[in-house]
Amino acid sequence: MNDLYPIYTEEYNCQDCYKCVRRCPVKAIRIEDNKASVLPDYCILCGTCVEVCPSEAKKMRNDVGRAKELLKNELKVIASIAPSFVAEFGDIKVGQLIAGLKELGFYAVSETALGAEYVSEATAEYLEEQPSGVYISSACPSVVEEVRKYHPELVSQIVPVKSPLLAHCELLKDRCGDDVVVVFIGPCIAKKLESDQHKDTLKAAITFQDLKQWFDEEGVLPELLPDGMTFYPYSSVDGSVYPVDGGMNYGIKKFLKEDDVTFMSFSGSDNVSDVLQNVDQWELSDKVFLELLTCRGGCINGPGKSTQQGIGIGNHRVIQYNKCASLEDNGQKGGMNGKYNLSLSFSAHEQEQVVTPTEQEIFDVLETVGKYSIKDHLNCGGCGYNTCRNFAIAMLQGKAEQAMCVSYMRQQAQEKASALLQQIPAAVVVVNNHLKVVECNRKFASLIGDEGEMIFEVKPRMEGSDIKKLFEHYQLFEMLLQSGDEELQRDVTINGNRLHVSLFTIQKKKIVGAIIQDLFDPIVKSDYVKNKAADVIQRNMETVQKIAFLLGENASYTNSMLNSITKSFEKE
Repeated sequence: MNDLYPIYTEEYNCQDCYKCVRRCPVKAIRIEDNKASVLPDYCILCGTCVEVCPSEAKKMRNDVGRAKELLKNELKVIASIAPSFVAEFGDIKVGQLIAGLKELGFYAVSETALGAEYVSEATAEYLEEQPSGVYISSACPSVVEEVRKYHPELVSQIVPVKSPLLAHCELLKDRCGDDVVVVFIGPCIAKKLESDQHKDTLKAAITFQDLKQWFDEEGVLPELLPDGMTFYPYSSVDGSVYPVDGGMNYGIKKFLKEDDVTFMSFSGSDNVSDVLQNVDQWELSDKVFLELLTCRGGCINGPGKSTQQGIGIGNHRVIQYNKCASLEDNGQKGGMNGKYNLSLSFSAHEQEQVVTPTEQEIFDVLETVGKYSIKDHLNCGGCGYNTCRNFAIAMLQGKAEQAMCVSYMRQQAQEKASALLQQIPAAVVVVNNHLKVVECNRKFASLIGDEGEMIFEVKPRMEGSDIKKLFEHYQLFEMLLQSGDEELQRDVTINGNRLHVSLFTIQKKKIVGAIIQDLFDPIVKSDYVKNKAADVIQRNMETVQKIAFLLGENASYTNSMLNSITKSFEKE
């Protein structure tokens, strides 16, 4: 088995956007050296980070290779296919899908939903024996991980029954012998954790995405195969509705002898977290069973699905399949009669104890990102955390770093860029498409006379000033903005001084910059600069372009870029 954690990061693809941090329901992400990595001790394997990563840097471990090895070396490899297959492969007949899996080499194909039916019966029996209180379903491994890691006080309230997949493994072992091995196929990443924890029978877990790619690689087209094969050892009935909201509750109710249990169903990580957060505050005189599913809408919306049809269509397909299965039920399953051992105890996950930071520690770390009072707490969420305070705590816990603060990095970039602009010997100004100054240096203010000097004293960057009132040849900026060309060169005269103006586009038709040099300046007139004038102008232009880029850039790459600019000046 691949020992890689079920979710991992391809670091060279990580673009430092913090979207995974922003969307992770439990903030199980560490940012280090501008790269995001999953923290296994905190992760609940919901797969959200994989789904939202814009650069596809977050990956699900692919166990297809392991499954192929099993097919080569084992005699009885059975595919346990999740009941959400009808939502994923709605355009393929069941017999054709089974035939496709047999083409890949599987000994048999069986429905995980069969295990779900046994779980329903076992759960009903357990609830009947319990006193009033809240009981949490054990069917979703992601929910179980959230309880174990974030609500250890509720672990005893998880129904001590195996998941449908593990129950299905028990059934298949009984039918085929201890030498059978099972490969799960479905939309769930958390099932990979189950395969890691129960390697004796559940050898691998692959997603629907992986299966479709496997079909493509082997040239298997299920839709073209005969439709005659059936599930081993028989088809499911009530277990087929498990992948939708309320499906588990529907199955359990059929086995209850007394109507003394209140059933509730919640799906989606936010809803599940909200319910778990308040369970201990409930005052009950009855039994309450909570069917909790991390994926919004249920397993039909798992992160390993490949279709984007929507949960409505998937839900409808599952219900229609269940109706047909109910009509064709041949009663082969029967009751458990204690035949299978489905009991499974759960324990709290022992995490490294994290010391809660003091208020002074939080205050001190916030100062390092330029936040000296509550007024400085923008709570913009750019770092991925909802509040600046939460961000500070994450920094103290080693999960976040200063560069994640967008406002801090923008301020740093602005200050460093402004400082560098002031060191450039030529006059420099950056103007937007409204002909307003974005940035300039003192040399530019001096160039336009006493008025410019006065404005610069009051407003050092002259941000927002009208270039038409400052520079009599402002039409040059208009020309470049309107044309969208890369650059424009002109010699002009201002107050009797002959100047060379090099204009360049920073953002096409939105922002342009200019380097203005006095052709009679002693430095410019020197033999060295005279011979290298073009090189000097080009180098200055490139420098200002970089600086102008930084003014509008909010990523944490600004530090490294500014350092490279600074070094280039040190070499001169």
